[in-house]
Amino acid sequence: MNSKQIIGIALLLLTVVACKKTTENPFDDPSLQPPTDTSNQTKLDPTSFPGLHANIFRPTCANSGCHDGTFEPDYRTIESAYNTLVYHPVVKNNANGDFTYRVVPYDPSKSVLIERLTHDIDGQSGIMPLAVEPSSDWPQKKDEYIADIRTWIENGAKDMFGNEPTLGNAEPQMQGVIAYANGSAQLLNRKPGKGAILVPVGASTVDIWFSVGDDSTAPTALTYNKIKIGLIRDDFSGETEQSLTVVGSPKTEDGYFGDPEKYYHKFTLTNPGQYGPVGTIVYFRIYVKDPQHAVTEIPETGSFDYIKEYFAFELY
Repeated sequence: MNSKQIIGIALLLLTVVACKKTTENPFDDPSLQPPTDTSNQTKLDPTSFPGLHANIFRPTCANSGCHDGTFEPDYRTIESAYNTLVYHPVVKNNANGDFTYRVVPYDPSKSVLIERLTHDIDGQSGIMPLAVEPSSDWPQKKDEYIADIRTWIENGAKDMFGNEPTLGNAEPQMQGVIAYANGSAQLLNRKPGKGAILVPVGASTVDIWFSVGDDSTAPTALTYNKIKIGLIRDDFSGETEQSLTVVGSPKTEDGYFGDPEKYYHKFTLTNPGQYGPVGTIVYFRIYVKDPQHAVTEIPETGSFDYIKEYFAFELY
């Protein structure tokens, strides 16, 4: 190789090196630090509803099988928590019937929420919460948290935006369903977990009774009073409405939530075996109306599946 060839190769190498782009790796600088996350730096007022939901209701009460939508109040979201607490009618009351709503703005003494957190309201239900997740700090901060809830109520039980609530009028609510076969005074059993009513396939008649509550209208003053029966749980569009009977002297039996309820609405079904063989599940929905609302469907398509199963019978 002569000198000219050597010089040419050297120049070529210099050109290649000069054209190579050098990229700096920013992580090679030891002084660089990751950005600071400031998204959760704002401290919630512990006596505001957002603070109560974040500190108490969601981590302590919305655990599986409790107030996760299985039972009201529903603490899964801040909206569902607020709407099932403030001016929401009580399910369980004390012996004197002192409570009308779960939370009464400005009045902790009339709010059953406080009572449930401090006393066994009926000597059977226990003090809430009955159980807490291992990660909950309720056992350590119980007194502080109850004081925060009390302060929120005393300050007007404002919503997540700081608005004061107004007392509205609720639609009629389901309280219980019971049934008897062939004129017997013996209640028909249900499948486990408040499942479908068990109806003998050979029964000639089944009397199905409904307990319906309303915050301002007596059960006997509700109007419309219809029922639909069908085999498709979520589609009653093709079913015929039939009339419910409203009686003056109700039956009194335990309701869905375990308390004694009065049953004024009744439907007598003849030949339940017409719907199919043993194992057939038959669903029903009722329709009632108070003066403040359109017709209320119970349960409705958006109701929880376990409520739809409660409004059903299975032939056996």
